[in-house]
Amino acid sequence: MLCFCVVVNPLAASAKTRSELESEKKQIQQKIDAANKKIAELKEQKELKEEYAGELRKKIDLLQDEIDVIQADADVLRGQINTNQDKIDKVQAKIDEAERKIEEIQNKINQLQAEFDATYELYCQRLRAMYISGSVTTLEILLTCEDLSSMLTRSEMIKSVSEQDSETLDSLMTKMEEIEKSKQALQDKRIELNKDKQELVSKKEELVGQKSKLDANIAQIESKKSEYSAQVAECNAVIASIASTTNDCMETIAESQEEIDRIESTIQSIINQSTAGESNSGSNSSASTGKGQFRYPTDYTKISGTYPNYRSGGYHGGVDFPCPVGSNVYAAAAGKVIACMPTATSGGYGNCVMISHGNGLVTLYAHNSSILVSVGQSVSKGTVIAKSGNTGRSTGPHCHFEVRLNGSRVSPYPYLGITGA
Repeated sequence: MLCFCVVVNPLAASAKTRSELESEKKQIQQKIDAANKKIAELKEQKELKEEYAGELRKKIDLLQDEIDVIQADADVLRGQINTNQDKIDKVQAKIDEAERKIEEIQNKINQLQAEFDATYELYCQRLRAMYISGSVTTLEILLTCEDLSSMLTRSEMIKSVSEQDSETLDSLMTKMEEIEKSKQALQDKRIELNKDKQELVSKKEELVGQKSKLDANIAQIESKKSEYSAQVAECNAVIASIASTTNDCMETIAESQEEIDRIESTIQSIINQSTAGESNSGSNSSASTGKGQFRYPTDYTKISGTYPNYRSGGYHGGVDFPCPVGSNVYAAAAGKVIACMPTATSGGYGNCVMISHGNGLVTLYAHNSSILVSVGQSVSKGTVIAKSGNTGRSTGPHCHFEVRLNGSRVSPYPYLGITGA
């Protein structure tokens, strides 16, 4: 089993008196009490926010139901529009057929008119012939015949002309009646055509109305969907805020408790007058001054959790570098491994490594997925000492990096060459 080994510098331990350490412990306990009070308040807020979130979810469900109804209505409207379009197409087909028939009727009228004109011209010719021949009666025509044979011949001719004239007049009247009937049929067709056109206009107006209603309903659907998305985002933000604030408070309490445990251990060391030597092998005197001699512990240099406080205001004893699980974790400077702590004994740090760089300067690397070094091993700057992870009290994969000088946490920024933080 891996053990937690710490090399204590007697000069560092005696730098503070027991009274000073007790006072520091009291101050830290006050931080813990304040954090507990905040958690209690947060619990009450959380219950209210969870109730609010529950109401939001109900509203989201109702909005979704309303969207479903509107969508169904839109589908019905689309079906009606398609049906109306089919009707319009049929009416248009009837109009085209009526136009075709009107054209046929007009052609027949033109033909009848031509026949009428021809018959009328023939009739007029006969009238002119009778006028030119003078007023001669049938009896006079017969009496002027020289013999009986001539009389019979003239009698048949007179009868034939009379019958032909009668047939011509009958034919003329028949054609006139046909023309009148055709004209009436044409008028009827035109009336029917105008009626069909009016129905088509009405159908088109109805179609426009249906489309307008559909467009309005679609716009309403889009508006409801936007409102739905906003409600979901608001609900998610509330839940995320609750989780983030709670995690910050819990981590603050854990870190404060770890600090108390450390102080208790230091006090016990003073009482027992136990000392341990610290090797300065591989140390860098300039590194202890914090002048940017450290390298970043990961290849990822973006910082999420800042020192000495989270962005939410809670205490944070180091800096967090978000990185995927399994990323390389490097020794910030040369030194000796003084602690390799598994998750079970690290008090929230997860798999943790501590390296002493001499002159009371120690770096800490927490939440690793695996540790690649052992206690007592000397490492160079940039040696891969672990693989990053999400172990211990962690809200996501990252490397938690601390710098401790003479047992106290100090800002990592000067050591990493970060200015203006």
